[in-house]
Amino acid sequence: MYIEVMETTTPFSDFKLSAALINSLNEVGFKNASPIQELTLNHILEGKDIFAQAETGSGKTGAFAIPIIEQILREEGDTVQAPKDKLIQYVTLSPTRELAQQTHKVFNDLGKDLGVHAACLIGGESIDRQKSILKEGTRVLVATPGRLVDLIKQKSVNLSQVKAMVFDEADRLFDMGFQKDIEFILSKVNDNRQLIMVSATSNMEVLKTCYKFKSHPVELKLNEDSLLVDHINHSLAMITQKEKMPYLVNLLRKNEDVYAIVFCNTQLQTHLVAEWLRLMDFKAKPISGRLPQNKRTKLMEEFRNKEVTILVCTDVAARGLDVKDVNLVINYDLPQEAANYVHRIGRTGRAGKAGQAISFCAHEDCEHLDDIYKYIDAKIPKVDLKDEDVKADIVSKPYIDGKTLQIVERSSSHGGRERKRDNDSRPRNQRDKTKNMSTQNQEPTKYDAPLERALPTPLKKFVKSEEEKRDRRFFIITTETEEDANRAALGYYMIADESLLKKEIISKGSKRYFFFGPRKTTYRYTLDTHYKRLLLPFIIEVLTLSHLDVRVKVAFKGDTVEVSFNGPDEPIMLRNRAEMLQSFEQLMRLYLANKVTLPSRLKWSVKVAGQKTSTPPTRERDNSRGRPQNGRDNARRRSPEKDQEREEKILKLAKEAKDKVLSTKEPFTLKPLDPRDRRTVHQLLSEDPEVKTTSLGDGRLKKIEVSIR
Repeated sequence: MYIEVMETTTPFSDFKLSAALINSLNEVGFKNASPIQELTLNHILEGKDIFAQAETGSGKTGAFAIPIIEQILREEGDTVQAPKDKLIQYVTLSPTRELAQQTHKVFNDLGKDLGVHAACLIGGESIDRQKSILKEGTRVLVATPGRLVDLIKQKSVNLSQVKAMVFDEADRLFDMGFQKDIEFILSKVNDNRQLIMVSATSNMEVLKTCYKFKSHPVELKLNEDSLLVDHINHSLAMITQKEKMPYLVNLLRKNEDVYAIVFCNTQLQTHLVAEWLRLMDFKAKPISGRLPQNKRTKLMEEFRNKEVTILVCTDVAARGLDVKDVNLVINYDLPQEAANYVHRIGRTGRAGKAGQAISFCAHEDCEHLDDIYKYIDAKIPKVDLKDEDVKADIVSKPYIDGKTLQIVERSSSHGGRERKRDNDSRPRNQRDKTKNMSTQNQEPTKYDAPLERALPTPLKKFVKSEEEKRDRRFFIITTETEEDANRAALGYYMIADESLLKKEIISKGSKRYFFFGPRKTTYRYTLDTHYKRLLLPFIIEVLTLSHLDVRVKVAFKGDTVEVSFNGPDEPIMLRNRAEMLQSFEQLMRLYLANKVTLPSRLKWSVKVAGQKTSTPPTRERDNSRGRPQNGRDNARRRSPEKDQEREEKILKLAKEAKDKVLSTKEPFTLKPLDPRDRRTVHQLLSEDPEVKTTSLGDGRLKKIEVSIR
C-alpha cells in the first residue's frame, strides 16, 4: 500500500508562531506545514519528549528546527541578541557529517535574520577553529557524536544548561554504533531537558536509551503502513553483471536533464563506477569516507550547484543527503540491508516532487531481494528490457587500486589491449548458452580479473595472484606533485601521521612542455619503524570497534614491543586461556608485518594486569635449557611435517564448507576446533567476499559457522 505524502493546507500561522518566524518561513518558501510538522509542532512547543517517525523526504528537519527557533524567540523577543553567557541551549546530533551540515544550513536559513545562529561541529575539520566558535557563544549546536564527545572531554563544551536534545535520524545514530557516545552525552545533560527524536524507521534501542535516562516520549507515527510514497516511480531491472554499465549509460544518455545519485555497496565499486562514467564524459564523481572532509564538502557544493550531475556513493550517504530536484536514483547494487532500500530511493521525490528509482538486480544481488520485498510489504515492478537497452558503446573498464582508490595505468605490455565489447546480436535469453568464440581464445589479463583482486590481503600464504603477491610494505607512485604522492601513500598505508612516511625519489621525468610545466616524479615509500606510533591508533580503533572498556599502553624497550591492557574488561580478555589476548597479539603482529620490515630478534610482551599471554604465537626459548618452554610447542617443533599436514587438512575443510554454503545458500557448521585451527579457518575466509565466519559456543573448543556474507 503506497500513500502519497502531500503538503497540508494548514498554514504556520495556525500554530501561533511569532510574526518574525513566519516571515522567515515565507522567505524560504515555507507557507504550510508538512504532515510531520503539523503532527509534531505543538508537542515540541509544549515541551514534551517525542519520538516522531515519518518517511524520507517528509520534512523532519523542519519539524524540530522551526519549534526550536520559536522557543528562542519566545524567550528573548523577535530579535535575538548575541548570547552573553555562551551556554548552549539546544543540541542536535546527526549520524553523518553531510547531514549535520545540511541541518546546520536549515537553522541558519530560518534564523539568520532573527539573530539565531547555529554552530556545526563535525569530524574532519579543524578542532581548534571549532573551539574558537564555541568561545564566541552559540545557543544551537549541530554535531556528530564523535566530535562532540571529544570536545566535551577536552572541557570545551558545557551541556549543563541544555534545554532540548534532538536525535536526527535516531535509528541511524544507533545503527552506526553511536549508542555509547549518545549515553555519554546524555549523562552530561540535566534530567529536565526535552528529548526530540525523529526517524524514518523505528528502533527499540533508541527507546530503551530514552527510558534509561528517565524519558517516556510521545510516539508520533505518520503513514505507519507505508514506507514508500506514490510519487516515486520505482522499478527493478533483471540484468547480468556485465549489462549493468551499458544499461546505466543508456539510462543517463536518454535523460538530457539527468540529476542522479548512483548507489553501490562498496567504496571500491563506488570509485570504479564514477571513474568509468567520467571516462565517458559524464559529470560524475564519487563520495567516499576516504575523502578528506573539505573535499567532501566541496563535492556536495558542486553537486548542489549541478557542476556535478551524477553522484556515486555508498549507503553512508543514504541518510545524509537532502538535495532538491534529484530526479533519478540508481541502485547499481541492491542494498544488503532492506531498510536502506527505502532510504536510498527516498533521495528522489523530495517535498512532493516526482522522482524515479531503478534498481539493478544481477544474479549476485538476488539474495537481498526477498528481504526488501518483505520490508516494504510489496513487490517492485519489473522493467521489460529489450536487447538495445543493455547495449552501449562504452570504454574499457578502468582498473582501481584497492588501497588508494585511484585509477592505475595499464602497463606497457597491456597498453594496447582494449577490453572487447559485447556486440552479440542474439536475443538476451540465448547469450549465456554459448560463449562468443572471439572471447574464448582471448588471453586473460590481470585487468579482466574480479574487482576483489585489487583488494589487499594480509594473509599472503593464501594469496594466489601475482598482483597480490607484491610486497605491501613498499609503495611506488608516479605523480606531478609531492603533495599528491604523500596523500596517496597515506591512503595506501591507511595512516594519518605523515611524519611516519619515508620516501626516496626513484626517477624524474621530463617537463610537460619541455622547458616548463610540471614534471612527473616516481617516489618509493616505506614507513618509519616507530612501533608505538604505528600500533597505538590501530589498537585503539580495534578496542573501540570491539566495545572493550580497557586502556592500552605501548612501549618499545630494547628489542621488545611491550603492550599492556588495563581496565574493567580485563577478565574478558583472559577468558578461555587468554584467547582474546592472544588474538590481539596476532592482529598486532600481522598489522606491523604488512607495514614495516620486522627484525628477526623482535620480541613481544603482551600483558593484562601484569599477566602475560600464556601461549604466544612465536614461542620464546628458555635460554637456561635451550628448548621451548612447554611440551606442546616442543612436539610441534619436532614434527613440522605433521603440523603442515594438519593445517592443510583444516584448509581443506574450510574450502569444502565454503563450497557447500555457496551451493545450498544455507549456513554450515564445522565441528569443534581448538583456537589454532579456528584462527586458520577465520584467516582463510576473512577476506572472502562471498562468505563470512562466526565462532559458536564457549570454552576452548568452539564450532565455526560459515554463512553467506
